[in-house]
Amino acid sequence: MTWPTDFLEALPSEGGVGGSVVGLRLEYIDEGWVWRIRAASGRDDVFGDPVDDPSAGQESLLDVRTLEVIAKHDVELTEPERDAGTDALSAAMQSGETWPSPLIIEMTRITEDGSSVWEITTCDTGTNEHSVMIVP
Repeated sequence: MTWPTDFLEALPSEGGVGGSVVGLRLEYIDEGWVWRIRAASGRDDVFGDPVDDPSAGQESLLDVRTLEVIAKHDVELTEPERDAGTDALSAAMQSGETWPSPLIIEMTRITEDGSSVWEITTCDTGTNEHSVMIVP
């Protein structure tokens, strides 16, 4: 399995997920583990010209071992996801994720006290205990 702090930096350019990562979650789908990644992305108009749309996003399912794109589709980003704020890699690094434990299993942009922040859920791989933290 790949760990978010290992792949987040290269993901937008190499992983086929659109642009900057605004959310991720580890999921078990169809008898296999995947990363569900939400990212900002561009949109084109009917003529193929780029449109400035801050709500444009893409959601991708990636194999946890190879980061191969299994599926992807366009999504509408939430208000907190549209706010640049701290990038995903910096937030992940602040979470304390390290091999073999804890493992980030979810990163979500939320609004807290009027500001967009990261809500990060980690899992102790030895005990399966989950912890939630907020990273500005």
